[in-house]
Amino acid sequence: MELVNVSPKLNGDYSQLTVECTRKFSRLWSRLFWLYGLQLHHDDEENNLPKWRKSVIILLPRIFAAVVIIRDVILSVRLLQYEVFILFFPAMIFNTVSIFTALVLHKREEKFSALYKIIFELALKNSDNIRQLRRYICTVILITAIFNFSLCILIIMVVVQNDQFLTVRILLQTEFNSYLYRVYVLCESIFYIIFSQLFLDITALYFSYMCKVLSLTFQNLNDEMECAFVFTSVLTNAKLNEFRRRYRYLLHLVEKISENFSPLLLVWLMGLVFIFCLRVRSIKPLAGISFPFYFALDASYLLYIVIVIFKNSSQLLVQIRKMTGRVTEIMIASDDQVGAHEDQESVFIHCLLFSQTLNDENIGINVSGLFILSTFSFLNMASIVMTYVVVVYQS
Repeated sequence: MELVNVSPKLNGDYSQLTVECTRKFSRLWSRLFWLYGLQLHHDDEENNLPKWRKSVIILLPRIFAAVVIIRDVILSVRLLQYEVFILFFPAMIFNTVSIFTALVLHKREEKFSALYKIIFELALKNSDNIRQLRRYICTVILITAIFNFSLCILIIMVVVQNDQFLTVRILLQTEFNSYLYRVYVLCESIFYIIFSQLFLDITALYFSYMCKVLSLTFQNLNDEMECAFVFTSVLTNAKLNEFRRRYRYLLHLVEKISENFSPLLLVWLMGLVFIFCLRVRSIKPLAGISFPFYFALDASYLLYIVIVIFKNSSQLLVQIRKMTGRVTEIMIASDDQVGAHEDQESVFIHCLLFSQTLNDENIGINVSGLFILSTFSFLNMASIVMTYVVVVYQS
C-alpha cells in the first residue's frame, strides 16, 4: 500500500524558528546520506546527483568492501587460528551489513523519501518537539563522533606500533615496503570506519530520529486526551472520533517504519550483538594479539548503537500503550455518568470502539515478525549476552 499523507492540513502559522530548525534537520540528513550516494529526500534539489554518479558513489566503496571481505575470508581459512578469526570476523560482518544496508536504502529511496516528508510535517507541528529533537540530534551525533574519532586514533596507534597486527593481514608473504604497507592498512582502516561504521551509525540515527518524532507526537496526543478527560465538557463524540482518527494515522506511520526498516533492523541487531560478543571475548588477552583498550572501546560503541536503536522505539511503544490507559479511564468515567447524562452513553460507546481499535492492532516497531522493539526485548537480549560474558570469563 502506498504511503499517502492523510494527516490534518498544516495551518502554515509555525514560528520562523520551528520552520528553520526543521529544515536544518532535513539538510543534515540529506547531506549525510549524500556522502554515500543516497538521496532519501527527492525534493532536495541542492544535493541532487545524476544517476550515474550515484551508482558510482554507491558501488565503488561496496566493491572494495567486498574485496576486503574475500581477503579476510582467505586469511582466516589459510591461517586457521582462532585469534585471527576473532580479529577479522567483526570487520567482515560490519562490511557485509553496510553493503546490505546501502542496497536496501538505494532500492527503497522513494519510500523513505515519502515517509520522511510526512515525518517532517509532523515535526513542524510543535515547537517544544523541535527543541527536544534538536537536543537529541546534537547529543547523539556528538557521542557518535567521539566514539568514531577515538576508535580512529586507537587504530592509528595499533598500526604504527604493533607489528603483529600487520603480519596477520599479509595475504602473500613478500618483501613489501613496510612503510607503504602501514599506510595502506591505515587507509583501509579509515575506509572501514567511514564507509561501514559511520554509515551504519547515520542510518541507525535516521531510524531513531523517525521514532523520536512519532513518540513525541503520540505523547502530545496523550496529553490532549488527558486534558479532555479532566475537562469533561470538552470530551465529545466528535473529539473522540478525532482522537481515534489521529491515532490510526500515526499507527499507519509506525507500520510503514516497521515495513521499511524491518529487514535492516534484523540484520543490524544480529550483526551488532554477534560482534559485541566477539569484542568482549577479545578483551581477554589472546596469544600474540592483545589490544584490550581498543576492543573495550569498540564493545562500548556497539552497545551504544544498540541502545540508540532500542531507546526511541521503546519510548514510542510506551506512548502508544499509555493511550489504552487513557481510553480506559474515560470509559470508566463515562460509565459512571450514563444515568445522569444521556450523552455519556454515546461517549461510552465511542470509547469502546476506540478501545477495540487499540486492542486489535499489533503495535510497535516489528522486526521481521520475530519481536517488537521494546524494553522487554532489549532486556532479553542483554540477559543472553551477559550469560555469554559470564561463561567466557569463567572458562
